Amino acid sequence: MIAKAAEADTGKETKAARKAREKVTKLKNELAKLPDVTLFSYDDVAYSDYLNGKLSHDDIIETAGYLFRERQNFRRLIGMRYPFIFVDEAQDTFSPIVEGLNQTCASPSLPLVGYFGDPWQQIYEGRAGDFAPPEGGTSITKIENFRCSPEVIQFLNAFRTDVQQVAAGSNARIHGSVEIRLVQAEDPQGPRKRYTEEQLDRALAAMDQAVDAWDWANKDDVIRLFLVRQMIARRLKFSNLQQLFTGTYASQRAQDDYESGEHHLLKPFLNVICPLIEASAQGKSRKVIDILRTNSPAYDPHGPNANRKLKEMVDQSKAQLEELVKIWEKATIKDVLVYCHHNGLIRPSDRLADQLARPPRVEEYDDEANSEEKGEWLADGFFAMPTYELFAYRDFILKNTPYSTQHGVKGEEYPNVLVVFDDVEANWNQYSFSKLLTPGVAGKPTEGQYERGRKLAYVCFSRAAQHLKILLFTPKPEATRDELLGKGLFSEDQISIS
Repeated sequence: MIAKAAEADTGKETKAARKAREKVTKLKNELAKLPDVTLFSYDDVAYSDYLNGKLSHDDIIETAGYLFRERQNFRRLIGMRYPFIFVDEAQDTFSPIVEGLNQTCASPSLPLVGYFGDPWQQIYEGRAGDFAPPEGGTSITKIENFRCSPEVIQFLNAFRTDVQQVAAGSNARIHGSVEIRLVQAEDPQGPRKRYTEEQLDRALAAMDQAVDAWDWANKDDVIRLFLVRQMIARRLKFSNLQQLFTGTYASQRAQDDYESGEHHLLKPFLNVICPLIEASAQGKSRKVIDILRTNSPAYDPHGPNANRKLKEMVDQSKAQLEELVKIWEKATIKDVLVYCHHNGLIRPSDRLADQLARPPRVEEYDDEANSEEKGEWLADGFFAMPTYELFAYRDFILKNTPYSTQHGVKGEEYPNVLVVFDDVEANWNQYSFSKLLTPGVAGKPTEGQYERGRKLAYVCFSRAAQHLKILLFTPKPEATRDELLGKGLFSEDQISIS
């Protein structure tokens, strides 16, 4: 890790070089103090805390890879304890683990390793991808598809030619469909070749029109797949929240916690405040009491109000919730948190309590001077927001919406799948689905765009158990149709233009 960090130090006074030097110094200090750490434990977090003995997921993978590679006794002990080792989703297993298992199982005797997976469904970086067994191992191609309708399978076979799948279960008797609708993509008029707000509104309207044309607007069993979360946030109306937690003031850890629903600023809303308001609006008084007794200091059965009469506490809870709803509708997020904190409705973490107690930062944020404190600017931005986006965010986090990122549905299946490809709105140059599907019209993708795109597209397409609809934004719909027909991906009756 120290050597890797040092590679970014060019010796100059650039921001990147200074950060690299700071990281090297920090890691060397931690290394010197490691002998004082008496116990290490695994903590399922994105970042390590070595001096407190906490190892992250990445540390475990690196350590396991090292032990497999360098320690014969480790390989021997693994083989003695596990004579048969089966690895599911092998394409997404980390490369050092597959290499280590192959090294352990290299001899023709036990232990024996078996991998199950599909290289076309490898969508995460640093994974085994085109995995292979130890030398002399046997590869068995699986052609049976037990999920998709024959129509979807026919399309999958046209999309990938390395294997011809067949319907092998009850799905063989299901009637399905595959359709693609080509939408005229506008020339982006915003900064950095992005859509303006008006163009975004028209792109959303185009999607709604396509859904209406397919008669899917009111179906509750359609999953809508988008490349990036911001595209979903716009449609569910929590865009400002999304931009804040992925913007200037958000560290990678803050963004990760936001995306998992674990950020300390958001947890009181996800766990207590939103459920309270929802239960109250639905007239579920029993649920309100259960939430309060479990989460609220003022209503803790062993707390300061334990000796008060039940009726008093019920009346108090009703009055407080009525006031909370009034504040929710008109005030800021900070006003809501302060009210809930002062009335014992939430038990804020120490970090959140400290953020609420301090005065707002009034100076302009400077990345070099304030990078260690950027969380305060993040909190201030969050505190100043109105509350109306929080329920939409909560519904998405709880998977109570028909929306998902394309990476997020791996391993899932749905009767009806809508895949939306809009390279301009997605604004992620690692992918270009217009170039992937129609390189003659849109231009050839880079090697990385092609590899990442074809695998992610295949994952999306193969989630459909019955019906698959694809919405592709393209600057040249007619030429795109002709290229798709020429490639044999679709028939004429499967393509429409709007």
